[in-house]
Amino acid sequence: MWSMDFKKLAKMSLAMMSAGALLAACGNGDSADSGKDTSAGTDDQAAVTELSEPVEITFWHAMNGPHQEALTELVNKFNESQDMVTVNEQGQGSYDDLNQSIKAAATSGDLPTMTQLTPTDVPELASNDILVPLTDEYLTERGLEQETLDDIYEGFLDSSLYQGERFALPFSKSVRVMFYNQDLLDEHDAEVPKSWDDLVALGQKMAEANSDAVALGLENGIEMEWETLARQNGSKFADGEVAELNTPEAVEPLEMIQTMLDEGYARTAGEDGYMSGPFGNGASAVYIGSSAGTAHVAPAAEGINWSTAPIPTYNDTELALFAGNDLGLFQSASAEEQLAFVEFMKFLLEPENSAQWAEATGYLPVRQSALESDSYQKFLEENPAYKAPTEMLDYGMASQTFANYSTFRQNTIDAMESVTISGNKPQDALDTLQKQTEALYQEN
Repeated sequence: MWSMDFKKLAKMSLAMMSAGALLAACGNGDSADSGKDTSAGTDDQAAVTELSEPVEITFWHAMNGPHQEALTELVNKFNESQDMVTVNEQGQGSYDDLNQSIKAAATSGDLPTMTQLTPTDVPELASNDILVPLTDEYLTERGLEQETLDDIYEGFLDSSLYQGERFALPFSKSVRVMFYNQDLLDEHDAEVPKSWDDLVALGQKMAEANSDAVALGLENGIEMEWETLARQNGSKFADGEVAELNTPEAVEPLEMIQTMLDEGYARTAGEDGYMSGPFGNGASAVYIGSSAGTAHVAPAAEGINWSTAPIPTYNDTELALFAGNDLGLFQSASAEEQLAFVEFMKFLLEPENSAQWAEATGYLPVRQSALESDSYQKFLEENPAYKAPTEMLDYGMASQTFANYSTFRQNTIDAMESVTISGNKPQDALDTLQKQTEALYQEN
């Protein structure tokens, strides 16, 4: 959560930059007296639609390992494809490290041009006037075709909305997926579960057989699974105005998860940190986790017959939550840097490049044309475990964010832990969460 002091400092620093008192943020390095307009993102600034001289933009991100290697390859490909824009990518460590870097840079007036963002980051940054609203009009005026925007899956395009405005464009997007161990299913004469009722029945069957494995493996944090189930069960959940977090539609699924844990039908990752390792060692017949984790499951599960399937339904409702991150543009960027950002986004959103990123990382293509491209379809044929996430694209959705959303998410995590770790009753935990959320709404 961003403190009130930070909000004041951030606004103050941005106001100073708008007045030209500070250096342009991490762009060309021009000083305030160079005549360069640093009030980018304001209504009275004319859009630059063509670059007259080369521009360098700075891109902060939290990609590491193979994901960073794939990103560097794309950045180099873009830089080599033309001679007017140079993207300088700078890894900031983990997502928490990146968040802290943005806070420090906002208060010091030394923000980069663009950054990787999670949807949780957007409300605080947007409410402090730190991000440029990336409306269709703004983007098309700078050369991004409407056809491209229309081709992006709606759930991805809406993932960084705040008060009805879009503040980032989708990049690395994932969805919850169900990994399954076919060997364990065959051992217990069971089909791949399609519903949570199937999972409960599988848990009972494996427990009665005194299996060393459980039916279901979950990450230590079950907040996404609970939200998915609550929404599948008809809860409106939380959107900044309405909160339905302690209604029967929300409580019943959490009671089911608690029962499965208590009865030994399910387990969380525990000290292993992530469930991919235990799943690969045969500790569970099924594991629900991020589709972006498929690359981590593959080496862990090398010795078993495994694959993926869409997440189970609840009350026959198909619904999945999107996750991942987007790319945002800071208002401190000059008009030229803003155009350079759009040029880079145009490149990343080209079907060929969107597919290349998805193939290299396990994230999903953000455009339908990228999904349908020959290269990605060939990739799915050769790597069938990556197909199930694409089957949920049509009914996936993004959680709606609102002011103080990061606090809401932390409160949700605390509520889930009070149930799964401390053994509190779901109704009591969700009553507390409901009151906390209503108080946040009042504060907003």
